[in-house]
Amino acid sequence: MSLNCEEIELILSEEPLEGMKIQNIFQPSYDAIVLELYGRGNRLFYLISIAHNACRIHPLTAPPAKNERPLRFMECLRSRIKGGTIIHAEQISKDRIIKIEITKADEKGSPAKLFLYARLWSGAGNVLLVSEEGIIIDALRRLPSRQEISGAAFALPAPRDAASQSAKPYTIRDLQGPGPFWQRIEHFYSEHTGQLSRDALIAQVREIFSRKYSSLENRLSALSAKQNEYQQAKRFRQIGDILIGGYAVEMQGTKTFARALDFYENREILIEIEPSATPAQNAARYYEKYHKAKTGIDDIAAELDRCRASMSQLKTWLSKLEAEPDPIVIAQALRKGGAARTKEKMRFPCQHIEYKGWTILIGKSGKENDEILRHIARGSDLWLHARDYSGSYVFIRAIKNKSFPPEVIQTAARLAIYYSKARKNLGGDVHTTYVKNLRRAKDGPVGLVIPYLEKNIYISFTEAQIKDILDESLSGEEIEQ
Repeated sequence: MSLNCEEIELILSEEPLEGMKIQNIFQPSYDAIVLELYGRGNRLFYLISIAHNACRIHPLTAPPAKNERPLRFMECLRSRIKGGTIIHAEQISKDRIIKIEITKADEKGSPAKLFLYARLWSGAGNVLLVSEEGIIIDALRRLPSRQEISGAAFALPAPRDAASQSAKPYTIRDLQGPGPFWQRIEHFYSEHTGQLSRDALIAQVREIFSRKYSSLENRLSALSAKQNEYQQAKRFRQIGDILIGGYAVEMQGTKTFARALDFYENREILIEIEPSATPAQNAARYYEKYHKAKTGIDDIAAELDRCRASMSQLKTWLSKLEAEPDPIVIAQALRKGGAARTKEKMRFPCQHIEYKGWTILIGKSGKENDEILRHIARGSDLWLHARDYSGSYVFIRAIKNKSFPPEVIQTAARLAIYYSKARKNLGGDVHTTYVKNLRRAKDGPVGLVIPYLEKNIYISFTEAQIKDILDESLSGEEIEQ
């Protein structure tokens, strides 16, 4: 529950702000500021909070917690009103809007006025710094819909009439405890707002858990389906042998099938085929599936283990935060995981995928290519680029004592064509060489290189193959604890 107008009046009378000098300003959270004041022989910390269901203004018995990093509104107030003096403070029309008039010498030494307005409306609160000309300098919450942004004209809401005020009288809460009312209010909120804040944070934690866990479940389902398919490796080879032996074409709806004798199981079967392909080409498709499944079964098992481990870590993360009583610790955990105000640091400065245990980087601009070449790529990494077409540089990161598998090189080559102007051709030639064989183009654009000792690969693909590549690659979603 936020302070009502009568409680605000009482607090302002118990500890008046008039005549107090502003020594410093703190911003312990995104929805509160604290003025460090000195006057009448005492130092005083005055809190102004616009937290939902806890909008209030009152002194503090102890200094506030300091934020780990400087915040925008706090820095603005420090530059504008630190060192100033409060010459008047009042609640306007008992409407829970506090107007604090501040005077401070300007650059020329002349006194200049600034106004700090605090609107203590639950769900619509704000704190604004306003110039003497009535222009908003900055706001704790920037609200374009209310025109509460830097440079906008400040306007007070219309005051309530006497009839509406008398229709809903407010009383001062009878709070138990020693000291003046503001101390009892401080004690009340210190006991209750922590839980309110914790409940909101836990709701955010559960939403993040639900979203990430659902993503991992979908990934696990896709990997399990792929594992079941790969476990049929031997059968793919048998189907290829059957198709080589000849078949009769049969249509069923929009699909084309080969009706052939399965000489492995001595029965007649239907096999889905490409209608425009020859028997040898259709057999080759199943032989390719055989080799892919044979070499990929171990990689799929490793990815399944990693996915299950991530799900277990995520459950542990949720349990740990649900058992944490301190909302500050929960908020810090959310910030660490990139869920709050900080942005998670990127592993690479470009798009990347993990494919069968190999990392493939895709630089989509000269700046990204240059960043990869300068800070990421090593001489033993493999570089690929569409021949005669502009497009992305693709890199396969080398693994010590391992040679690049043909399937991984072909996959990277398909991506090089896919992310180039040759994409519409569904195929083309690709240059490939080691990074150590690249030379920067003299006076050329950023990121441009000239390859030496390169080899040429011709590759073709379908949109379905690219989708399979991206589906099989690891999502890269890490669970931080």
